[in-house]
Amino acid sequence: MQVMKSFVDGIVFIGKMVFSLIKHFFIGLFVVLTIYPKYFALGMIYIFDRNKRAQMKQKRGKPIIPFIMMILSLIVYLIMVFVFTRWYVQNKRIEYLQEDILNSTVRIEEIESNIDTSSSTTGENNEIIADDNHSDVPYIDVDFTNLLNTNPETVAWIKVNGTIIDYPVVQHNDNDYYLHHDFYGNATNLGWVFGDYRDNFSTFGYNTIIYAHNLINDTMFGSLSNVLTTSWQNNSDNHYVKISTPTSNTVWKVFSVYTIVPTVDYLKTSFTENEYQDFLNMLTGRSVYNFDVPLTTTDKIITLSTCDDAGTKRLVVHAKLVKVQYK
Repeated sequence: MQVMKSFVDGIVFIGKMVFSLIKHFFIGLFVVLTIYPKYFALGMIYIFDRNKRAQMKQKRGKPIIPFIMMILSLIVYLIMVFVFTRWYVQNKRIEYLQEDILNSTVRIEEIESNIDTSSSTTGENNEIIADDNHSDVPYIDVDFTNLLNTNPETVAWIKVNGTIIDYPVVQHNDNDYYLHHDFYGNATNLGWVFGDYRDNFSTFGYNTIIYAHNLINDTMFGSLSNVLTTSWQNNSDNHYVKISTPTSNTVWKVFSVYTIVPTVDYLKTSFTENEYQDFLNMLTGRSVYNFDVPLTTTDKIITLSTCDDAGTKRLVVHAKLVKVQYK
C-alpha cells in the first residue's frame, strides 16, 4: 500500500513539475517579448528575413544591438528557467525526504508517568530533572535504529512547539558540510538541520548549538520565525523545545528570542562560571519577549540559529534544560 502511495505521489509530483515548467516557460517568453519587443523583433528579422536584413543594412548598417539584446534576453530567460526549476525540484525533494523520514521513524510523545517533581531525582539507570511547572510537558521519544542505519552521523531529533520543525539532527566534523548536503548526504543548497561540531549530545554542555537554513517553503528552520509573532509568544504551550537522542529525552524551556546582525558572540560553548553568568544575562537582555525564566550557572542551554526572513540578520532562539529522561 505504501509503495502504491509513493508511486502515485511520484506521478503527481512529475505532473506538477512539468506543468509548472511549461507555465513558467510561457511566462518567461511573454516577459522577454514585452520587455524587449523592438530589439527581439529586429533581431529575429535580421536572422530569418533576407530581404529585410538587406534593407536594414542599407538604412542603418548591421543591427548589432538588436541582435545582442535578443541573445542576452534569451540567455537570461533560460538561466532563470534553470534556476527556478532547480529551486523547485530541490524544495520538493526536501519535502518528500522529510515526509519519508517522518513516516519511517517511530516517534512517541508522552509524559513520563513516574516523574518525581522535586528539583531532581537520580537513579542507577534513569535520571529525571523536572519541577512542578513543567511536569506535564511531554517528552518526545524517538527510535534511532533506522535513522542511524541511514546516516550514522544522526545525533538527535528536534521538535519545536508552535512550528513545523520536526527533524533528525546530524553532526559532522565541521560546520560547513550540512549547509550543502541533505540527510542522505546528497549535495543541495538547502542543507539539513545539524549540530555544531563542538556539541556533545550525550551529556549536553553549557551551550548546545543547532543550525539550519531558513527556507521559503518553511522546511528546515523556515518556520522558526513564528517565535517572533505575538500569537506564538502569547501561547505558553509554544515555549518548549523537545530533543530526543539515542541516550536521553529532554525538554527545554525557551527564555530568549531575537534577531541580530551576523555575530558569533552567542555561539560560545566554553566558559568560566562568571563568564557563563554574563553570557546568560546577555542572551536574556536581547530577547524581544520577556519569558520570565530564571537562569543560573548550573543551567544548560540550547541555541537554535538561522537567517531571518530577509537573509540579512540571524534569528536566534535560546532555551534551558528543564527535564531529562535517560534511556
